[in-house]
Amino acid sequence: MTKCVFCGADILDNRSMEICDKCGVGVWGPKQWNNIKKTTDEARDRGDLSLFKEQEENNEPSFKWKDLGRSIA
Repeated sequence: MTKCVFCGADILDNRSMEICDKCGVGVWGPKQWNNIKKTTDEARDRGDLSLFKEQEENNEPSFKWKDLGRSIA
């Protein structure tokens, strides 16, 4: 189970983005949010989301925020 990056709510399904439906609809609206979920999940299933694929294979992120020259504190 993952948590929403915006509000921290539990996400129970296996989606490619760590954004809950409440936040997704709040940001993009219901039609666009459903399309975003659909297309990102399809891309993940095809292997087009390399970051997600690498995280699943290694069970760790492929980059660290400190590598980008900033911190998220």
